[in-house]
Amino acid sequence: MPALPPDPHRLPPAGEWFASDAAHHLLDKPKFCPGCAASLDRGLITEWWSATDRIFLTWCAECHWSGNVVLFDRAIIEEPEH
Repeated sequence: MPALPPDPHRLPPAGEWFASDAAHHLLDKPKFCPGCAASLDRGLITEWWSATDRIFLTWCAECHWSGNVVLFDRAIIEEPEH
């Protein structure tokens, strides 16, 4: 696992049951707003799960955009004929 960035909140001790999830949340959470590209440092990011999907409910303090950012391993996208 890469080095963790500084976090204003204390992570649980490494041996705790939730420690790995907390560390992955810190590394994987969105850093910038999908709507305006502002930093989400002052925004709100909450992670939840649906089956194997990790979903980040995100709110931007700059533009007030809110929505879900979903992490995925692979996407299959069809492009219509031109």
